[in-house]
Amino acid sequence: MGKLFLKRASYLGRRRWYAALGLASMLLLILSACGGSSAAAGDSSNVPGVTNDTITIGGVLDTTGAIKVICQPILQGDQLYFDKINKAGGINGRKIKFVQVSDNGDTTKTRDAVRQLVEQDNVFGIFQVCGSGAANVASAYLGPKGIPMVDPVGGGSKFTDAQGKTLPWMWMTQPNYGDEGHVLGYYLTKTLKAQKVALLYEDDVLGLQQKTTLGESLQKYGGQLVASTGYKATDTDFSAAIQTLKSANPDIIVLNGLPGPTAKFVAAAAQQGYRPSLGYLANYPMADNSWAKVLGKAGEGIYVSGYTSTNTPIGQEYLQATSGDSVFSAYKFYGYINAKIFVDALQKAGKDLTRDSLRKALDGQFSGYDTGFGPSLTWSADHHSGVSDFMFLQIKNGQLAPVSDFIKASSIWP
Repeated sequence: MGKLFLKRASYLGRRRWYAALGLASMLLLILSACGGSSAAAGDSSNVPGVTNDTITIGGVLDTTGAIKVICQPILQGDQLYFDKINKAGGINGRKIKFVQVSDNGDTTKTRDAVRQLVEQDNVFGIFQVCGSGAANVASAYLGPKGIPMVDPVGGGSKFTDAQGKTLPWMWMTQPNYGDEGHVLGYYLTKTLKAQKVALLYEDDVLGLQQKTTLGESLQKYGGQLVASTGYKATDTDFSAAIQTLKSANPDIIVLNGLPGPTAKFVAAAAQQGYRPSLGYLANYPMADNSWAKVLGKAGEGIYVSGYTSTNTPIGQEYLQATSGDSVFSAYKFYGYINAKIFVDALQKAGKDLTRDSLRKALDGQFSGYDTGFGPSLTWSADHHSGVSDFMFLQIKNGQLAPVSDFIKASSIWP
């Protein structure tokens, strides 16, 4: 009888234990469905890169290779703004830790650089991948993992998929080269009165989109793209390109690409004694005084597209913070002002920071956002492209000087 009682007690105990286990499991399922998991919005306890006092973010900026002339000063501007925020106490009590990796300007190394930031450095998200091609490589890795990437540094960066649907985890700040091409065509014909336009373009994602939109805009406003020739970023001999464009007798040549190759083209043409009657107009990667310095006398009078102004409170703040710099760097200014945008987004995401709360802030609280450097910026769940206002500058006495007001791409196209 005693043995039977003990067996029955043991049996009842096991039943109670299993019942309790089932109830606990059910409660966990309910909490998970209601957003009660540790990774849900409102709980930063287990969010990658987020602790009580730090937010670790990553960036891939070339400081060792072909495009370090652009990426390195951008990094300096980033750090200048992050240092300012950290000295003021950080974001909701958390200091920013910015981990930068260089891919040497080589897109075949970009994926490994991003993987290192995510899998080894455990970053919360990515702020800046320098170069359109590199940004597209990074986005292909980050998007499926639900890791945010803000400010790909390249106007050829893809912010929609092949069907035109917005990529949900990538947000652009700078203009895309398609919008710029439309504004270039308008300015060339309406202001500079150019009728015959030639184009030197980087033969990849950076240049091909702009070649199309420039041609469309010229046709709409009464001009004509009379010749175009592509080049590789590694090219050093532009003799054939000069002859191809010169033979079309253009009024002006548009320079698309990066500072190094375009400067070599202008210098080689000057050595041959050739310059179109209206000279050149370069797209916005050349909107920095370092490019004017490389060009020297051959650069005088060249027009350049740009989209930032220092005649704003944040512009004046930046100039004061960099008063010791020997020359103004538009690239460094770019880093500073875009770091501000990213910091604003982190603040809007709230104290209980998660990747999803950042996404909701970026998609829901940036409608008509005042960037502080001229153009406004609008993001939504269906719209992740950058600013689309452009101004024009001209090299005068070796320095870039504004020669136009801002022109909105939406006002001149379609």
